[in-house]
Amino acid sequence: MNIIKGSRAVREAARDYEKYSSDLQGDQDVRDYKQLPLEVDPPDHTEMRTLLNPWFSKEYVATLEPEFRKIAKNLIDSFEDEVEITHELALQMIVQCLGVTSGRPQDVQEWYSWGPDTWITDEDGIRHGDHLDRYLKATFDELDEHPTDDIFGVLNTAELAGRKLTRKEKYGMANLVLAGGRDTVVKLMSGSLWHLANNKEHLNKLKAEPELIPEFIQEMVRFLSPLPMMHRVNTEETTNPEQPVFAWLSFVSANHDTEIFDEPEQIKLDRTSNRHIAFGYGRHTCIGIHLAQLEAKVVLEEWLQRFSDWEVLPTSELMFELEDYVYIPSRFHRLDLAVTY
Repeated sequence: MNIIKGSRAVREAARDYEKYSSDLQGDQDVRDYKQLPLEVDPPDHTEMRTLLNPWFSKEYVATLEPEFRKIAKNLIDSFEDEVEITHELALQMIVQCLGVTSGRPQDVQEWYSWGPDTWITDEDGIRHGDHLDRYLKATFDELDEHPTDDIFGVLNTAELAGRKLTRKEKYGMANLVLAGGRDTVVKLMSGSLWHLANNKEHLNKLKAEPELIPEFIQEMVRFLSPLPMMHRVNTEETTNPEQPVFAWLSFVSANHDTEIFDEPEQIKLDRTSNRHIAFGYGRHTCIGIHLAQLEAKVVLEEWLQRFSDWEVLPTSELMFELEDYVYIPSRFHRLDLAVTY
């Protein structure tokens, strides 16, 4: 496996879409269409991203803060002495905020039922996307009969380079909206509360100076690197399009590069010039970056106002499986906390 490591090398590769192409289809075990615009190069990438921008722009997302804060407060106020964070706070927050952002609150409970990964794993450990396929077909069939002005309604009538989007293109863009920023933001929220449970100095600092929360979120995103790697097609080494040669961009190595970060294995509230690329880099920088940051900010602000302290319970299920970075939780299957008011 060709893994590109280090901040400089990863940034250069992420910019060079002609050599390291995103024109591929991932998750072939669960879908037969590309996740768009993530899995295409310019110019299609640029035009498709423009279609989605109105729902993910910094300006639009900022207008949603009061509604996001209400969601966070309602969730947090409902908790008692013990809380399962991964599903009951993080995932609920993400899908409810997406319902607000996309204009489809009626679908929130179905989205929540899919779990943090969107894809469902059966008893044999095999992933499938049957539920998502059914949802996408039913949704766009309904929109054909009854147009709406929500995100999927607009995509259903949108044009790309003077033509209507195909059904598969609509599915690909809807898939990105539903699956992107899901397990990664679950990891960010869970990881932030996990760290503060284990670091009372940082907890007390943030309670005393809540204006530091945005910087804390940036540091947690850097440290956790919720999406550790992403693959590209190495066009210079690929001779047969049916057998692409992949290169993997290691965002986690870039975010723990000792040439860029002093003591990268440490979480620091006073880290200056935090040049992480946990949200990607270049044209494919995460389109949901402002949404993710606002969700995390609001949750932490409301949580710190509600609870004075908390501890991680032994029923929690954390995975540490990043070979070169075993000090980073790679996944929070569940995070159980005992809280103090």
